[in-house]
Amino acid sequence: MIVAPPVGPIGSGEAGGVETHLLNLAPILVARGYEIGMVAPAGSLAPAGVALYPVAGDASPSATRAERAATTVARTGGVLENMWDQALRLQRKYDVVIGVSYDWLPFYLTPFFSTPAGHWITICSAMDEVDGIIEKRWREGALKLAMYTGAQVRTFPFLEGERVRLLYGGVDTAVFQYNSQPRDRLCWAGRISPEKGLEDAIAVARALGTPLDICGKIQDEAYWRAVMRDAGEQVVYRGFLGPVELQRRYAGASATLVTPRWIEAFGNTVIESLACGTPVVAYDRGGPAEIVEHGRSGILVPQEAGVEGLVAGVRAAAGLDRRVVRARADEFSFVRMADRFEAWVESVCGGS
Repeated sequence: MIVAPPVGPIGSGEAGGVETHLLNLAPILVARGYEIGMVAPAGSLAPAGVALYPVAGDASPSATRAERAATTVARTGGVLENMWDQALRLQRKYDVVIGVSYDWLPFYLTPFFSTPAGHWITICSAMDEVDGIIEKRWREGALKLAMYTGAQVRTFPFLEGERVRLLYGGVDTAVFQYNSQPRDRLCWAGRISPEKGLEDAIAVARALGTPLDICGKIQDEAYWRAVMRDAGEQVVYRGFLGPVELQRRYAGASATLVTPRWIEAFGNTVIESLACGTPVVAYDRGGPAEIVEHGRSGILVPQEAGVEGLVAGVRAAAGLDRRVVRARADEFSFVRMADRFEAWVESVCGGS
């Protein structure tokens, strides 16, 4: 049984790339003979072959936009609380419970489950109080953890030198297809929220005089209005796109900009762009720095180099072989991700 992130319905885009991974991993695991249930906020899409348990309640605030010193508050009508109450009731129907959220409550509840429980953490360290309960349960030996990348693990100091299962991410290389004939455009894709640094991508487009396609869900309206105030006509918002239309935007670009102000745990945008043969120009930190091979599948820019460094990176990326770029994405197929996920789940169950 999977307990999904509580920040919004699966399919809404509120949980970012982890939604894509859940929607694509589940059918592969079902085809391998697993029976999967998913506890998720009401209104969620059910992956093919998955028993969906929709739960109503007030949406949880996203930890990606929280202050590090923020406190956590349990709410009687919160969707997070209701989802984990449902998980406790359903646990005997399944061999394992997998939590996919960075919230205080799931980690606190772990020892109270009679069914083996594992936690897939999909963002980097963000709140001291949540980190505190994760560290407490880890030191008690009560946690089975998985994360995306080594860069993500290193944001949790108490995990230094510890063995945490790395799942990385996956991309559907049949949908995100190679294109050898890009146009003179740039692409930026992701949740539109301050930590994603969209303003840097817009500044790059203005400095180069190159059109920029922006794709993603607007999560912070005030931030969106602020960054678009002086963006100019060359910046075009394409909306929150499905895979087919998003593929067109990546494939038609000469480069994709990845500009986070925080440390990305993985970066689904990166492998989707690489699958289209489009090199990535990204800040040299977090998950993107583990995926992009500097000078081969993209250009990594020191964060302190800022917009000027990104501009130079876009120019350098123009000389990269798009076939080599695509080859890097083939290492991140959903089948390979499912293999890693399956092996981790079996370890949570004790190998049974």
